[in-house]
Amino acid sequence: MRLIAIAWALLLMSGATCAYAQDTTVPSPAQSAVPLQTQPARPSDPAEKLAVPAPAAKPPVERKMLPVDDGSADPTWVAFRNRLLAALKRGDRRTLLAVIDRNILNALDTPRGIAEFRKHWDLDGKDDRLLRDLTAALFLGSAWYAPAKGPKLLCAPYVPIKWPLDDVDPYDNGAILAKDVLVKGAPSHASETLGALSYDIIEVRDWEVADSESRLKQRWVKVRYRERDGYVPEEQIRSAIEPRACFVKEGGAWRMAEYVIGIEYLGGDK
Repeated sequence: MRLIAIAWALLLMSGATCAYAQDTTVPSPAQSAVPLQTQPARPSDPAEKLAVPAPAAKPPVERKMLPVDDGSADPTWVAFRNRLLAALKRGDRRTLLAVIDRNILNALDTPRGIAEFRKHWDLDGKDDRLLRDLTAALFLGSAWYAPAKGPKLLCAPYVPIKWPLDDVDPYDNGAILAKDVLVKGAPSHASETLGALSYDIIEVRDWEVADSESRLKQRWVKVRYRERDGYVPEEQIRSAIEPRACFVKEGGAWRMAEYVIGIEYLGGDK
């Protein structure tokens, strides 16, 4: 768009130059004898009188995402989630596989099914990324989701389900998960405090920043806060594209029916 605007401006400028070059006729003596005061005045341009100053830039709209936990109203879900969290803490992969739906929807281009799930997440190896990510998702609240086809699902965390996809980019923003989260001027708890955020959706500049003190394991997320860069602890902010786990209740028992990338498949085909 900028290139088109520049080209259009150059075109207009060249047209004006050509018009000026063509109007180089020397006036005849008779024309020169016309008194200056007898020449009609150029009508004033109405646009000059009606010029309106450009409107002031609007401040960015603040967006909030308040926490929800729809599953907490169902005692069977609460009991199931607690048992699953305990199994994940023990590293009990057999218990995890026992609650996986045989036709589970897997992430990205991975085909459906337990075998593909097991292979994709290396459940027979030593990679514990799934155990850590699923634990983090279950500790956050859950939200109901009704896909175009199939039964209603309870998904954890709530962030991708509640994300305002129509007007907020899920890749360049994150949701603050708590109240009064301090925004620091540098990736360190010892740095100055710029302010606080409570359940805000905020622009993210970098999702993984090491602490200023290399001996500390704390990780930070770099955000844009009041026209400057700030930092919040990584555990206090969530991306809508981080994994989500969705569960279905059948015959009084809960099974994991989906484990996909946050906003993946929302409103789309499966």
